[in-house]
Amino acid sequence: MAFSVRKKRPARVFFVALLAIILYFGLFPYPLGREIVARPVWSVTLPDPGALQPLNPPSTVPAPDSAKAIAAPFQLGDLFGYAAANGDILHAEKTLFRVALSQAGFVNYTRLGTNWILQNVRGARVLSFSGYGYPLLSSDGGRIFIVKADLSGLIELDRAGDVRWSRDFPAILTAVSVPGDYLLVGLLNGTLLLLNGRGSPVYEHVMGGSRLPVILGAAVSPDGSLAASVSGVAPQFLTVLRRQGTGLAEMAKEVLASDFRREVRMSFSPDSRYLLVEGEHAAGIFDPAAPRLAWLSLPGGLADVSFPGGGRLTAVAARDGTRVELRILRPFSSPILTETFTAQQLFLGTVEGDLLLGLDGRLLRIGLEAL
Repeated sequence: MAFSVRKKRPARVFFVALLAIILYFGLFPYPLGREIVARPVWSVTLPDPGALQPLNPPSTVPAPDSAKAIAAPFQLGDLFGYAAANGDILHAEKTLFRVALSQAGFVNYTRLGTNWILQNVRGARVLSFSGYGYPLLSSDGGRIFIVKADLSGLIELDRAGDVRWSRDFPAILTAVSVPGDYLLVGLLNGTLLLLNGRGSPVYEHVMGGSRLPVILGAAVSPDGSLAASVSGVAPQFLTVLRRQGTGLAEMAKEVLASDFRREVRMSFSPDSRYLLVEGEHAAGIFDPAAPRLAWLSLPGGLADVSFPGGGRLTAVAARDGTRVELRILRPFSSPILTETFTAQQLFLGTVEGDLLLGLDGRLLRIGLEAL
């Protein structure tokens, strides 16, 4: 009898424990969160830029099936244009010297020119304007500028092509950021200027602390609440400023390990949530809410960056020769996707929140879904 009792007790305890575990996870499930999955949506072959010539006169006929399509700009090697969300190429053109490219239109310009044509996303003429220098468009295409040929000043034009304001600077322009209604200018003498819609400075500060006080990069957040700059040589600094009244006030300043002698890539996410800044074989992500700066080590130099998901995600591409590594990640979290491939030409953009990837004559839309 005693032997029988000893045999049954372990089995009864086991099943009671198993039932308790099942009930616990049924009543109090652990929130695992949603996983982001990347999947290809479409892939299109782009025309050979050598076979294309700028339209003369520019076309006024939109693509037949894409009259109301969302246009995503792209620039891949000598080719630039606009793609619709369904993969239709609304316009493609060979770059003459450089192109001022925006979400709403472009100016394809020669090295030495004084007359330009602003065209929309399908190549139709919007307006003609003239000036001595180089055209510059805000990211949304709502503002038109001319950078003077000697980089000594800026001119803003209205939608009729007439001068709205003109301003000269005491030193050469080294960085400009125009996300929309805001204009941030960096100069060779280390001066950072925030200009209002009339071209008047509402913030001016000389970035010191370095042997050479030059502005190497500048960025304004889309909502205008934040601005940032990379400045100086020996050492270099990242300075982040927050809007205070009509001006800016310094909220953070970080010494960088980099030693760039050229313009530095930096930009805020579309939701103004964080800043991405180029480092030496690294990408830095600054969170103004913390504030904190985290570095993502890369196998090469930062080649391009985009913000799919409206800024919830970040896509960075690093290049080492022809070897390219693409990473998609949540800021301050684990990577979602890492892929390595060989490419001579590379482009990162977005279309309807998805990643737009350009590689050696092909354009791909990569969907990012939460499952």
